[in-house]
Amino acid sequence: MFSQEQILRIISNVLKKWHFLLIAALIGAAVGYIRIRSKLPVYTSNISFVLSTDPRPNSGLYNLATQLGFDAISSNPDNIFSGDNIIELFKSRKLIGAALLSEIDTKPRQTLINLIARKQFKDQYNSVGPFGNDLDKFSPAQKMLYQQIISFVEKSFIVFKKDKKLIIYIISVTSTNSDITYYTAKVLLDETSRYFIETKTKVFASGVKLLQHEADSLANVLSGIFSSTASMNDRTYDLNPAITVQRSGSMFNQAKAAAYDAAYIEVMRNLEIAKVNLQKETPLYRVIDETDLPLVPQKDSLIRHMSITTLIGLLFMTVLLGVDELLKK
Repeated sequence: MFSQEQILRIISNVLKKWHFLLIAALIGAAVGYIRIRSKLPVYTSNISFVLSTDPRPNSGLYNLATQLGFDAISSNPDNIFSGDNIIELFKSRKLIGAALLSEIDTKPRQTLINLIARKQFKDQYNSVGPFGNDLDKFSPAQKMLYQQIISFVEKSFIVFKKDKKLIIYIISVTSTNSDITYYTAKVLLDETSRYFIETKTKVFASGVKLLQHEADSLANVLSGIFSSTASMNDRTYDLNPAITVQRSGSMFNQAKAAAYDAAYIEVMRNLEIAKVNLQKETPLYRVIDETDLPLVPQKDSLIRHMSITTLIGLLFMTVLLGVDELLKK
């Protein structure tokens, strides 16, 4: 152990070499200045949104789906896409890949994958050429770059809840290119919400489509019956009222029309109920707030960064000089 006198003597000897400390401080400040000037600006795009469903398992639409034969599929529909599972859905490489193939609102219009490849993977992009919209037509080199870009996008964003008690989510994308940052956030949210809504309503939309097809078929049959009946009535208009044999076809058509009409009314009633229930069951999706172009670059404070590197330089030189004094002792 060193005595207090020895420690003070070491500190005094270190301070006598103030010119070394000054040089270390200047070098640290210079390093901080160079780092902050050479560092690319960072852009962040935040979008807050609501994406939620009604978690009631015994809804009217569930009962309707059961009647249509979809009960095995529709039972307990919220055990997959609910709560924090929505956040995990954004991380799906399949959905990220689908988002990359989506067109973005630029001039000229292009897909997100071409924008990212051109800005961030320029050398590889120049060698493999532009990407089309069909993944199956990608060359092996394009598929390899496609996978790299998916990994790049995976690391560029996070999705979180601002408050666990709320159903408001935030997607935050960060990169060194403002266009990539803005459009990645926008397209990822659009693609994921579209997939979420389609998945949640797929079975129920199929039920509506089935009822609509049945209603259209009945309407066509009724139209044919009415036309046939009108034609028969025209042919038997001047016949003797006492002769009813030739009017039997018209009478049969009227009876058939009454039966089909009752069925058509029932199908239309069920169709309207199904449409209302489908609307109720469609997940709520609303964008609350989003960042607009042009994005403001986020750069570290020059003074703050230089102060930190200066202190690091001073600390390093102080330790070095102190060790040198100890070795001399």
